[in-house]
Amino acid sequence: MTTERIQGRVFGEVADEYDRVRPGYPAELLTDVLAYAGGPALEVGAGTGKATELFATGGIDVVATEPDPAMAAVLARRVADRPNVTVTVSTFEEYVPPRPFGLLYCAQAWHWVDKDVRWQRAAAALAPGGGLALFWNGDWPADAGVTAALLAAHEELTPHLRPNLGPISRPIGEEAGALEWAAEMGLPPEFGDVGTRLYQWERTVSGADYVALLSTQSAYRILAEDVRERLFARLGDVLGAQVRLNVETALYLARHLP
Repeated sequence: MTTERIQGRVFGEVADEYDRVRPGYPAELLTDVLAYAGGPALEVGAGTGKATELFATGGIDVVATEPDPAMAAVLARRVADRPNVTVTVSTFEEYVPPRPFGLLYCAQAWHWVDKDVRWQRAAAALAPGGGLALFWNGDWPADAGVTAALLAAHEELTPHLRPNLGPISRPIGEEAGALEWAAEMGLPPEFGDVGTRLYQWERTVSGADYVALLSTQSAYRILAEDVRERLFARLGDVLGAQVRLNVETALYLARHLP
């Protein structure tokens, strides 16, 4: 197992906190995805069910797969009153679809799926003409001074770790299109009709909850505990009582070609 794969399995250490502080997804995204493809749906890497809960309101059956038992336990509690949702503890790579799905979606997790098989596995799970929907949230402080203070703290205490501050489509300090998912989705011969949609919104969290949000991200989970504690103490000092965040949700769509 590579370091990357281990990093992708650390979220269960903070499953309840993850569920508490991670944001959800815009309702407009659900409308757009279901206009593109219908159910039944397979969710990959469902986590604690932030996207599952949204898609469960769409009137389709959902099979939500999640490899981490702790995350899946929170997910199961979240959708306990949703008879149209089935929770399965499994990696996508190991999951055997019982039937073709009309939609496969993945929120905030597709980059953890084995890149050597992810597109082929997606095609195998989808019915001809079925839709693939991948989406991520990216956020950054609306106050440029707060962003500068966060970057300075990281540069001093964890210079090897640059925080992901900025839109998914153009992270701060990176070239536009740093996540070229739309381009990658167009490469496998099994997929076509590729498109991208962006949703801009805002939310406000307490300074403590912003630090808690960072604590649920894998790059911080794998830091040595003493390093992480020093960094978070410094961030607590530079953040105010509240942090207003700009949020961009990037949606990438592709269709399984017959």
